[in-house]
Amino acid sequence: MKAYLLLLLISLSLQDNFAVSLTPSFDTGKAVRDTGSTYFDDSIEGKTLVQQMGFGWNLGNTLDAYEERYQGLESETCWGNPTTSTKIIDGLVAKGFKTIRVPVTWHNHLVDSRYTIDPNWMRRVKNVVDYCLGKGLVVILNTHHDQADNWVSYGKGYYPNSNNKAESERYLLNVWSQIVLAFNNGYGHKLIFEPLNEPRLKGDSHEWWYAQGDGNCEDCVRTVNEYNRLIHQVIRSSGGNNAKRFILFTSCAANPGYVQSPNMVLPDDSRYNWRKRVLVSVHMYTPYDFAMNPDMSKSVFNDGFKNELGQGLQDLYNKFVTKGIHVIVGEMGAVNKNNLNERIRWAQFYVQKAKSLGIACVVWDNGQWGGNGSAEETFGLYHRSQGYWEPDDLVKAFINTAR
Repeated sequence: MKAYLLLLLISLSLQDNFAVSLTPSFDTGKAVRDTGSTYFDDSIEGKTLVQQMGFGWNLGNTLDAYEERYQGLESETCWGNPTTSTKIIDGLVAKGFKTIRVPVTWHNHLVDSRYTIDPNWMRRVKNVVDYCLGKGLVVILNTHHDQADNWVSYGKGYYPNSNNKAESERYLLNVWSQIVLAFNNGYGHKLIFEPLNEPRLKGDSHEWWYAQGDGNCEDCVRTVNEYNRLIHQVIRSSGGNNAKRFILFTSCAANPGYVQSPNMVLPDDSRYNWRKRVLVSVHMYTPYDFAMNPDMSKSVFNDGFKNELGQGLQDLYNKFVTKGIHVIVGEMGAVNKNNLNERIRWAQFYVQKAKSLGIACVVWDNGQWGGNGSAEETFGLYHRSQGYWEPDDLVKAFINTAR
């Protein structure tokens, strides 16, 4: 284990002339280490992977759920969703989903002052990932709600601006150094690493949208570039299958404007990327007024909304896919405004357009259906404990259109 850390530090200092002065500090005696051996198909390119992904589903508000009072495995259910069982995953596969995104929050599972992740938590995450892969699903594994509010201190995760860079990089270096130890040669090409979820400027007027030339926006973009570069090197330096693994990068807030900003730069993967295994993630609850705004009057998927959505996907294609960099919409969805037929029209257009452009989609499901007259955050689709889907016709529209 000590030899691994030494090699990691040397590699991080040499690659791409990108010097890192940090050394992982976590307790190596508690780290979970992957001892498996799985073939990694070197013939798979980004285009093929996206085709294999079909339509995907987020295990939302589950392994990513957190409250400071829940430091153990009980955090999985603290936001109201059930413990993830094999029955739940079986139902997902039976429905026709091909991909599962597994959002995971880590900062509330540190067990000391050295950024050591609770080994019981790491084993729990591995258990869920292993079962999903065993059922043939493509799995996206990330760091999710590890974003601090506005100033990061030990154990609160990271924050995407230059003022918080030092502590943030210590956190990200240690967490990802432990993830790559736990997931490597035992995992083939269907495990995708997603370094960051929505690294955003909480409380800033541009938290969710990009304004070119704004000082805070540009600082965020540059800082996230460096976080991505650091995590990229941690992953690649761990060797084995991780030297070949697909990595899914984003920019601030996972917002398309930020992702397509002139200063957003993907890590240099030229030493490894002959199969183009760097991917781009965006979150597109688009058009916002139809898909996410709880205003019940904005419930018709009209031509204006259709044009906005179509152009947004086309812009991503022009920016990335034409250059061989494939895009995954890691989160999408439309809240329930008692407008099922319109949501189905939206879903069919969205997925068909994305598919035609070589873009994969993963729907967000937080297990919330409302019932109090408000559409806010009503992204529920899968009644996991009972094993049925609501609204079933919407889910069928997603899956059938992606086929």
